[in-house]
Amino acid sequence: MKRIAVYGKGGIGKSTISANLSAAFALAGHRVLQIGCDPKHDSTRLLLQGKRLTTVLDYLRITNPLEYRLEDILEEGFAGIGCVEAGGPKPGVGCAGRGIISTFELLEKFKLHDRYGVTVYDVLGDVVCGGFAVPIRREYADTILIVTSGEFMALYAANNILRGIRNYDGTERRVAGLVYNRRNVEGEDEHVARFAAAVGLPICATVPRSDAFSHAERANRTVIEMEADAEVCAIFHRLAAALDGCTLYEAKPLTDEALEETVLGISLEQTPTEAANSGAEPVEKLPPPAEIGLTDQNRYLSKNLIRGEPLHGCAFNGAVSTAVHLRDALVLAHAPKSCAHISYQTIISSGRRKLFERGALLPASLMPNLECTEMGEPEIVFGGTEKLEERLLALKKQKPRAIVVVSSCPAGIIGDDIDRVKNLSEPGLPVIPVRADGNMAGDYLQGMFMSYIALARSIIKRNVPPVPDTVNIVAEKIVVTNTEDNFSVINGYLSQMGVRVNCRFLYNTTANALENFCAAPLNLPAYGDYTANTLRGFFEKEYGARFFPLAFPVGLEETADWLRGVAAFFGRPDAAAKIIAEHTERYMREIAALRPQLSGKKLMIITYNHELDWILKTALDAGMEIAKIGVLNYSQDEGFRTRLSVSLPVEENYDRERRADDIAAYRPDVLLTNYASSVAEDVPVADTIPMCPNVGFESGLTLARRWARLLQLNVKGAWRQDEQLFKQYYA
Repeated sequence: MKRIAVYGKGGIGKSTISANLSAAFALAGHRVLQIGCDPKHDSTRLLLQGKRLTTVLDYLRITNPLEYRLEDILEEGFAGIGCVEAGGPKPGVGCAGRGIISTFELLEKFKLHDRYGVTVYDVLGDVVCGGFAVPIRREYADTILIVTSGEFMALYAANNILRGIRNYDGTERRVAGLVYNRRNVEGEDEHVARFAAAVGLPICATVPRSDAFSHAERANRTVIEMEADAEVCAIFHRLAAALDGCTLYEAKPLTDEALEETVLGISLEQTPTEAANSGAEPVEKLPPPAEIGLTDQNRYLSKNLIRGEPLHGCAFNGAVSTAVHLRDALVLAHAPKSCAHISYQTIISSGRRKLFERGALLPASLMPNLECTEMGEPEIVFGGTEKLEERLLALKKQKPRAIVVVSSCPAGIIGDDIDRVKNLSEPGLPVIPVRADGNMAGDYLQGMFMSYIALARSIIKRNVPPVPDTVNIVAEKIVVTNTEDNFSVINGYLSQMGVRVNCRFLYNTTANALENFCAAPLNLPAYGDYTANTLRGFFEKEYGARFFPLAFPVGLEETADWLRGVAAFFGRPDAAAKIIAEHTERYMREIAALRPQLSGKKLMIITYNHELDWILKTALDAGMEIAKIGVLNYSQDEGFRTRLSVSLPVEENYDRERRADDIAAYRPDVLLTNYASSVAEDVPVADTIPMCPNVGFESGLTLARRWARLLQLNVKGAWRQDEQLFKQYYA
């Protein structure tokens, strides 16, 4: 059984050579199958007297899998040659390479190759992606022919094909050699000969430029069938006979520089001017990277992209998880169902946890307004834009306030242009594309930024009348369980000062609230991290928004300062003073009660948190010693920040592998980590510090009370005693 893959530059004559080679094999008594692997689906035309086949991909698109029949896609041509065309999408859409993969999978199900002694694959001009490299894979083609002329780009394509073979095969031998299809250009015999020698391949056949080919093509026949030129026919008969048991070679591609020097005679040391003076063909060079302007000042980038860190999650997931918080909008994931399902589970996990633990309902988290185009194999191959537009038209009938379209990896890979959906917008119903393209745009945070920016630019109105005594809240966390609790605390403080929340950007809000974002005279950042600071820069630059300098307060002094600042802005200092006095008195009573248990105890912290004053101040007020603070690298923040005047033993970018050694060295009484630690049993008290702590006066007190109780109970010692008793009585 012989399986031959024919590769070469587009337009070099592969289909003509493949068809005549198949005809020569058939006349030699072989049972032959030719499979056209080019979206133009014209490989078998000369074998079928001009008849166009139903392509495999068109067949897959319109046929139920239970009704697949081989005879619907297989046609018998000249000399009994079996003919199949893979086909492909319209130019500019979908993924033809994925179509080749789908074609081969279907033919494998029919075991088509077992019916034939020789199979000839006629493949698209170059190895442009993994799909078109499928025939190279060992289970399909055992012999590879490369068609070329003496023109430089034809040889450049041939060299690229050798690179693809090398990537798959390494030093395995599967290349039969070159088929030299003459174009009668100056110097081409020498070019091909030098290239063949440099890559160590024979020229298996030299096909002359003959009118016999054009005469045969006008008649929709092969030269072999018409017997139009005895010399040409003899070339194909000799080639078929030679391939029946030929020596095979490994692929040894040249570097681009070596290819130019070999084919064009350009020395690596020559300048283009010197090359021109030497008579060699000049080669245009690209400008150096520094001269290519690629900077986009309107993009707001995640820390991951700026720092070149590994991806922290998926941009598609981040974009979807953010957009669903616009409650009166619909979010349409242009994605397979599996991608949308993963995002859906990410969104509702925090809502379910909140409901089960505290009985609180978070509509955006429990019932996300998420739809999906359900991209499948047909969309991957033929493009999903048509299905996307059909889905959008159906969703518009529901009269949402906006539709946000977020693209996934498959949509980005096949090049679906989702920006065109903006054309389906209408007054009062914007259609907003977010080209996350899965994780190709970046990490989870980058997807969040893409949603934030797209929604703001599409919905916020700049010239709305101001509404006094209102604020916007910016950059609340969308995936933590205490966001709504923290909002309730802050909203309570604001209400006591006569201030109302105008818009929450972007958490559990509406398009109308977002539209009137600019009506509020002040914006309150929920956090002081990288995310909040980036959004602050965006709103200050593009909307002239005014931001309060402090994030939501966590701890006694932070809350007092925050209340004084907000009250001063709105002219309500007395209301703030009353709240502060009440809570300060309670804090001092609590600290006095905790000091006997905590004074002199050592505290060690290993955390992703970059702001810890709320817990450090409480610990110091209770007389504790801060032994070590190890700050881990965190995707959404950077730079440890403190307002405390004391010297702190802080180490940023802490190596978590050193935890055990540091615990042995510092011997802390209390160890704080964000998650349950494997070294917890080595300290008297191990506690978790929340990534996003509760806001307000008593944040630190809540943890300190717990440590005092645990130290008083001597939990670690009790467990040790239980272990001894177990060994004594049950071992």
